[in-house]
Amino acid sequence: MNPYIKIIRPITSIMAGLAVIIGLILSGAQIPILFLYAFLAVFFLSGAGMVINDYYDLEIDKINAPHRPLPSGRISKKNALFYSIFLFMTGIFFSALLNIYCLILALFNTFLEILYSRNLKKFFLLGNVMVSWFAASIFLFGAFVTFDFRIIGLISLLTFLITMGREIYKCIEDTRGDRKMGLDTLPIAIGVDSAKDIARGFIASAILISPLPYVLGFLNISYLIVVSIGSILLLYALYQNSTKITMIIKIAMFIALSAFLFGKFI
Repeated sequence: MNPYIKIIRPITSIMAGLAVIIGLILSGAQIPILFLYAFLAVFFLSGAGMVINDYYDLEIDKINAPHRPLPSGRISKKNALFYSIFLFMTGIFFSALLNIYCLILALFNTFLEILYSRNLKKFFLLGNVMVSWFAASIFLFGAFVTFDFRIIGLISLLTFLITMGREIYKCIEDTRGDRKMGLDTLPIAIGVDSAKDIARGFIASAILISPLPYVLGFLNISYLIVVSIGSILLLYALYQNSTKITMIIKIAMFIALSAFLFGKFI
């Protein structure tokens, strides 16, 4: 795969773009061109975040992920910086085509993404919170088109909680390299076992509140059935090793997102 494509994590960036489409659908947007603008805005902003993160993580990735385009030398550090700027500007451009509120959120997240990649991820737990906010705000971005946040608020909360759990597990995987770089991540600060307990707490919280869209009458029984499958998968993930957990959580999140669409249209 071309390194300039690989570095933006195309599958993850496409999933982010599809997530904002879900946000638009659930908030009642109906104008087709808005779906295209929103997808492209989030796709490019997501890709930009991946590149700028790798830019600042170059030394850590030489230990944790030497196969990636930057530490492997397939992309120079200078080119990665210019590439991220181009991607950020493109994402902001498409955000501006939606409305002023989407533009403000895009600019705010761009600022936070750079700050996170450069500084905040070094601080205890704060980096995990920022990544979880980025994931949750994708749905809010879609809702800013119509300002209907009834369902979007719940899906954003679920996304935040599940992502917090997943990010802590990812920190556990990267403990060796992070410790060598002097980072104060959660598993380094309080120990791997305690970090796992906190990650499980976030995921368990998401499971407990997942029925709310049905209980509050926002979505029908189809939502409850499908989201229960995702919840069972999340429970299964909690008893696997850290490497398997992150992949299982991604699958469970996809099922949970599908549940919102099932609950609204089926």
